[in-house]
Order: sequence, then structure tokens, then C-alpha cells
Amino acid sequence: MKNTNFDLYEVVTQKILDEIEKTGKLNWVKEWKTKQGTNAFPMNGISKKRYEGINFFLLSMHDYVSPYWLTYKQVEQLGGNVRKGEKSTLIVFWKVNEYTKLNTTTQQDETKKVPLLRYYNVFNVEQCDNVTIKGDDVTTPPTEYTENEKIDIAQNIVDNYQTRENIRYNVKESDRAYYQPSTDSITMPLLNQFNSSQSFYSTFFHEISHSTGHKNRLNRKEVVETSFFGSCDYGTEELTAELTSAFICAEIGISNENTERNSIAYLKNWKNAIKGDKKLFLMASQRASKSAKYILNKQEETHEE
Repeated sequence: MKNTNFDLYEVVTQKILDEIEKTGKLNWVKEWKTKQGTNAFPMNGISKKRYEGINFFLLSMHDYVSPYWLTYKQVEQLGGNVRKGEKSTLIVFWKVNEYTKLNTTTQQDETKKVPLLRYYNVFNVEQCDNVTIKGDDVTTPPTEYTENEKIDIAQNIVDNYQTRENIRYNVKESDRAYYQPSTDSITMPLLNQFNSSQSFYSTFFHEISHSTGHKNRLNRKEVVETSFFGSCDYGTEELTAELTSAFICAEIGISNENTERNSIAYLKNWKNAIKGDKKLFLMASQRASKSAKYILNKQEETHEE
């Protein structure tokens, strides 16, 4: 863990912007699965806990095959060493500081909590020598899907969410996909209107994410209050929805890169929003993590390393 003598928000935001410029897209989901069935989520090589939120993207920028990461100390604990010249990757976490302050009205001491953004550095196991992680020796290619066929694991997520949340789906021939807060409904074009099944489901997850912002669910201001294309609130919500889609696609091992949401117009909107608020991507990542877990009906976890 390190304290910062630089603006950590600016450092993280610039890394994200540089990656968008380099790749021409917002997400960097890898499509492999390891022998152990591990999907695209980067994780700690010892605890096997996933790095989530903003750290998912910071670590997924790299082209390593292995999903496992270690601190320098952990590499040493495993009897290995980081190869000379290898550069570490910065990841972040929140540390909550507590302090006591006198309430002048009640004359009672009150405990205040202040979340502080901190960071530490990790190395991928491919940057190390003499480090062996069980299950990290064999990889298999991603599952091949026939064009325009249902993907069972993705369809189950869509169906289970509809049943649990009592939301209405309108899957019909249409020229756009959208969530309508006033009717709590999602309109989706037909599967055969998409270039691929993966594009269909990544778009569906994007729209379902918008629905998690409904006042009776996660109650996000950008959904409850109407936003227009190009506005700051619209950019924030679109970013949250797209990152949610990326998280869920990573969870089930499908690609979500070949969609219109990686078009020039959308990317420009996202980049402008990120540039305008150095805390935006980190905030959107946190929201997206909550949204994805809500959709998947998973409990929130409080860990990072």
C-alpha cells in the first residue's frame, strides 16, 4: 500500500484515455478460458480473488495470457523473482480513515469516516521466474458460437433477471435497443438483426444495466431523471452500462467489442465525459460492478488483493 504524492485520479484517467486512443474501443475483454475454468477476470495468484471495478480494466489492458497477478512480496513468498526490467502495473483501492470530531450541537464526540484512494503495484506471473500457479499452464480457445444462435448461459441471465425483477422485454424487429424507465421495459431488435449472437447479448446486458438504475432498484439519478445524448449525465450512465456489459461478458466468456457502442460518436462522447471529470471512470466502474452483481444476483464483496 502506498500513499500518493501525485493525483491518482488523473493518473488512472490518463491510462484509460490512452488505452481508448490505442485500441479504438472502450473495453478490453479477453476471450480465453484456462484449464481450471477461470474466465477473463484478472485475479490474485495466491488468494484467487478477482480484481474488480477499475482494476479489471487497468489489468486487462495488458496482453498477458495468464490472469494471475502478484505483488512483489508475494512473488518472493512463492520463491520466485520478478525479471529484471519488468514494469509493475498500478491498481487502486479505498482505505477508510476514521477520526473523532466534537459535535458542537450535542457536545458529543462523533466518529467520521473518510474514504481515501490508495494504490499498490502488481506483476503478472508471466513477468516472473520460478513462480508456478496451479491451473495456469494450459489455456483453451474461446467457445465458438454459430452466428445468430442463442447462447444458453447468456439467455439464462436475461431470463432470470426478467423473472426476478418483473421487467418487460419487447424483442421485435427494430432499428434500436433502449430501456424505457417510465414503463420499466426494454426494447431489443431481433437476434438475427445483429452481426453475431455475442453482439446481441452484450447489447441486451447494456440495456438491462440501464434498468438497474430504476428507482426501485439501484436508483441512479441518471436513469430516474431524463438525460439527453451528449450531456454529462448521459455520458455517465452510458459509461456505467457499457462497463456493466463488459463485466458480464467477461463473467461468461463472450466478446462484446463488435457493437455500435464502439462507434466514433459513442467513443467521442465517452472520452469527453472522462476528460471532463477525472473521477468519472472510477465512479462508473464502481457503479457498473454493483450493476453487474445486481443483474447476476450476486452479493457484494469487500476485497481487493
